[in-house]
Amino acid sequence: MRVLVLVLTLLAAAKIGTQQYLIASAKTDIIVSAYRDRAVGACREAARSRQIAMPASWSAHGAVRLVIGKSNLDVALWQIDHRLWQTRYKSPYLIFTISEAPLRIFCEFDIAHGAASLITM
Repeated sequence: MRVLVLVLTLLAAAKIGTQQYLIASAKTDIIVSAYRDRAVGACREAARSRQIAMPASWSAHGAVRLVIGKSNLDVALWQIDHRLWQTRYKSPYLIFTISEAPLRIFCEFDIAHGAASLITM
């Protein structure tokens, strides 16, 4: 009887875990598709202002991912009164990665502010 309860518990946990994963994946896809065009335009504008030559079809073959918060800011989780806390832990960003032969470009699009910044390596 205990084995049956354990198996049913594991099956229920697997079902709930799978549902949560699918919901999170769908939300990510929706956000990326909703803001992709704006992000591409902002990234191209940022590249033009820095005089960086971008490939014409870079948005089609570049990797895109959704990130919540900027991990490079020095704000601790308990510093909720800090002016950058919202940016560090709650603001959504789209990160584009473009790999061309001589250089690698990262474009970070801030969804909340509609601004893009470029990092070249």
